[in-house]
Amino acid sequence: MSVDSAAIEVRNLTKRYDGLVAIDGVSFEVRKGEFFGFLGPNGAGKTTTVRILTGVVKADSGNALVMGFRAGSLKAKQIGGVVPEMANAYNDLSG
Repeated sequence: MSVDSAAIEVRNLTKRYDGLVAIDGVSFEVRKGEFFGFLGPNGAGKTTTVRILTGVVKADSGNALVMGFRAGSLKAKQIGGVVPEMANAYNDLSG
């Protein structure tokens, strides 16, 4: 990858939960070396998008890449990291 390539690339990402559209066609790109703020009101889909990028949940449609690797893949998980405000990932984990 070149220095100016995308660190995160999201195209037309969609996720639904029991008929509720959590994210609808979200697209954005974060270039290597950029600072990126993911802001929005409660319910805008920020957490769902991050959960897709980290592989906690799967998108219903669209594409997401982390450093050129499919979001949620082993390679993407090995090179990525998230520091959430609250440790709420434990609800999604199982033995």
